[in-house]
Amino acid sequence: MELVWNVAISKLNASFLGSGFTFVLSQKRKWVQASWFNGNKNSVEEKAMKKYLRVGDVQTLNIYTTNFGELNPKLLGHSTFPWDYNAQTAYLDGVVVKYVAVSGGSATNWNQGAVFVHEVGHWLGLYHTFQGGCVDGGHGGDYVTDTPAQADSTSGCPATAPDTCPSLPGPDPIHNFMDYTYDRCRDNFTTGQINRIKYMWSLWRKG
Repeated sequence: MELVWNVAISKLNASFLGSGFTFVLSQKRKWVQASWFNGNKNSVEEKAMKKYLRVGDVQTLNIYTTNFGELNPKLLGHSTFPWDYNAQTAYLDGVVVKYVAVSGGSATNWNQGAVFVHEVGHWLGLYHTFQGGCVDGGHGGDYVTDTPAQADSTSGCPATAPDTCPSLPGPDPIHNFMDYTYDRCRDNFTTGQINRIKYMWSLWRKG
């Protein structure tokens, strides 16, 4: 458990290096509660778990590892966005990741830490690179101008990036943390994404 979380935090810090954001593990807790562990995304059980366990304020990243339920068998993680935070439902704020998709977990192709990084990207205000499909990022989509438009998520780890929006500049950003490629395939955020994270933080999480 100790090693898993140390590796996860190291992966987060390496991935956000140069962004101005640093993650520090302040505490960790292990609870044995089957209904929480197997709760579906946004279910009554998951909400109860968060309400009981969440700590800190708007700037405190809470990460939960669960199994999700039978309604979400392929789900690897999900996150709230910074603009979701409000006083009445603050306890819902945070990231949930499937326990086998942590660094060193048993989920083949999804156990090198990129799932954590991806979900924290959402928590900081990023959309998927394929948000909105073939839309210029400056006018919709993921609202980031230097991530090429992408018609849909990418599967696996293609040797050559496809170009699913040929009428717009650039091939699909398959190595970006906010796509759905395998963990080994994802290794970067763009300057525009980092700028958006900083702006979202100043709007919603700066306090």
